[in-house]
Amino acid sequence: MEALNNYGENVYNGLVLRQWLEDNVDISVYIAGVYLTFVFAGPHYIEKLFKGKQPVGLIKKAWMLWNFGLSIFSLYGVIRIVPVVLEKFQKNTMYENICIFHPEEFYTTKTGFAVGLFAISKLPEFGDTFFLLMTGKKSLPFLQWFHHVTTYLFAWMSYQMGSSIFIYAAAMNYFVHTIMYFYFALAEAGLKNVVKPFGIYITALQITQMVGGLFFTGYSVYHNYRKVFDPSAPGCPGTDITVSRTQLLVYIFNFYLFSEMFVKSYILPPPKRAEKPAAGAEKKKSA
Repeated sequence: MEALNNYGENVYNGLVLRQWLEDNVDISVYIAGVYLTFVFAGPHYIEKLFKGKQPVGLIKKAWMLWNFGLSIFSLYGVIRIVPVVLEKFQKNTMYENICIFHPEEFYTTKTGFAVGLFAISKLPEFGDTFFLLMTGKKSLPFLQWFHHVTTYLFAWMSYQMGSSIFIYAAAMNYFVHTIMYFYFALAEAGLKNVVKPFGIYITALQITQMVGGLFFTGYSVYHNYRKVFDPSAPGCPGTDITVSRTQLLVYIFNFYLFSEMFVKSYILPPPKRAEKPAAGAEKKKSA
């Protein structure tokens, strides 16, 4: 922890990362394309390669360690960013917090280092999909790959262009992922039945995160468009209108998808499975 803090305070230069992201923005699209190709074509080639005999036990152990690692990584982000966010709301007005850009929260200091790590962490999080498909999953729900791709692209865009609302996305996501990945790690460690009752709270946290994102981005979009129709209005200079529009769209879709999953998983009754006919009945039918 101390080494990371020293690096963030004395060495880290997020402007270099920002320039690289800007110079190579097309690469983000290529990576997303490769990921989506793996999502849809991967199960076929995995089945062909392993012939249904994947080392599932070994894969699940690796997945458990992966989840523990992401949980610890997210906890570091919580420690570095959440206190800064809470202090901002104690000292400043809502407008100052959301619409004024602070470069030190983005490109320098240990806070900026944690935000930079968050921006690039959306790429390794594609590993979730790798482990799912390697354990024999034949297809992924729309939410799984859509959430990964949109979050990855929006994080790339936000850090590249600079956005005063990105720090709130990082704080909320780090907090939720600390808990979520710890939950997944325990499930893969053989405690699935123990942690399963807490799944509803994980999904509720994810929906709450989307509500928070809708508020912050909606606030910035409102002020940016207010300036369009009233040039004397201050606007929201900390966030470019293209960034806030894109981020708002991402949150709208993900809010809907997570809410739909919550309703189907925890509110609506489970779909009834078709009962298999008794052996005698089957024979009688075929006679």
